[in-house]
Amino acid sequence: MNEKNSPRKTIEMASLSGSESYFLMISAIVPRPIAWVSSRGRNGIDNLAPFSFFQGVSSSPPILMLAIATKKSSGESKDTLANILATKEFVVGTVHGEQGPTMAASAAEFAAGESEFEALGIETFPSLRVAPPCIAGSGVNLECRLHETHEIGNSVAVFGEILLAHVREELLDARGVVDSNSLRPLGRLGGSLYLPYTDATRL
Repeated sequence: MNEKNSPRKTIEMASLSGSESYFLMISAIVPRPIAWVSSRGRNGIDNLAPFSFFQGVSSSPPILMLAIATKKSSGESKDTLANILATKEFVVGTVHGEQGPTMAASAAEFAAGESEFEALGIETFPSLRVAPPCIAGSGVNLECRLHETHEIGNSVAVFGEILLAHVREELLDARGVVDSNSLRPLGRLGGSLYLPYTDATRL
């Protein structure tokens, strides 16, 4: 089929509801990296949740960004966002194929005061510069300090400065760079679909 003449549907984004816009975006903007975010509330309870509206922003200074919806379905503030705004600290861990089911389970709306780490039996190790723990099963953990936030529509864009990176040594190549074929990250697609890693190809 001639791609130029292929039938197309034009969608006026302003005509969509919030949920319709969301589902179209997450099915079209793919694959997305997953930030498995560890945070700690002022009550000392550790929280863990995945976010796929996530990306690096700047290398000097090293800044990453994740977008967090401001409210749970119950109308309460998202624990991760509330914790980051209160303490100015968080950790981003990578997600690998075998962690997929546990990561997906951590996205559920747990009761206030309940830690996903404890409920799901997720092992941790202490961070060095921030209070929230690192995820033991993640190949890379990035300790972050809040840089700034911007409220955009129904979400808050959280920008964090990366203070420390913990990388399992077997994932580093001769240049000291993380090897994607060793890291084998899990990607997020639309709905409940995820993309297992396959060997990367140079173009």
